[in-house]
Amino acid sequence: MDERRFETRRLVSTPVRLYHSEIGRVDGVINDISDGGAAIKLNSFKNLNVDTTENALFLRPINLDVLFPVSYLRQTESELVVKFLE
Repeated sequence: MDERRFETRRLVSTPVRLYHSEIGRVDGVINDISDGGAAIKLNSFKNLNVDTTENALFLRPINLDVLFPVSYLRQTESELVVKFLE
């Protein structure tokens, strides 16, 4: 199978929190991360199929006070894949 990623992925286990103006706060853990995006295992299942062009989606690692703007790519039952915008 061809790899779709251009950047090398790194396996991690980092607690994160996602923020969205309509959905609110969602907690999860980053499973793997690359320079372009991250795969997040959600603590509770939510259908986050949101349009991030109007209302931004922000990711914050629990141990940092920095918000990273991200865009929604896809979601399976408990895993969300996001792309870093900056």
